[in-house]
Amino acid sequence: MATVDSEAVAELIAGRLQTDGILARVRYDSQAGIPRQIAPAALGFGPGAFRIAVAARDADRAREALADAEGAPRRDRRVLRTIAAILLALALFGYLTGAAQLLPLLLEK
Repeated sequence: MATVDSEAVAELIAGRLQTDGILARVRYDSQAGIPRQIAPAALGFGPGAFRIAVAARDADRAREALADAEGAPRRDRRVLRTIAAILLALALFGYLTGAAQLLPLLLEK
């Protein structure tokens, strides 16, 4: 039914469907004959993909459930980005302060 390149995303989708009472299973489909146990991680669809399989009788319900989930509003990440920017600025300021203190020592020689 659905195909993704991340096992974690596939498991999240299957879990979402299972909370709606739809039996879903994650399968690994190797496109290059590489078994899942030794397949390199995070290479996208090259060596294989994760498929979320549902019974044919549940396919329409699964599509509706996933369409509803896609339309759900995402959490606003502006606060997280602002905090990350402040932490980055503080780290950069600390680095520059340390470099400014070392500069006179380097110029003396």
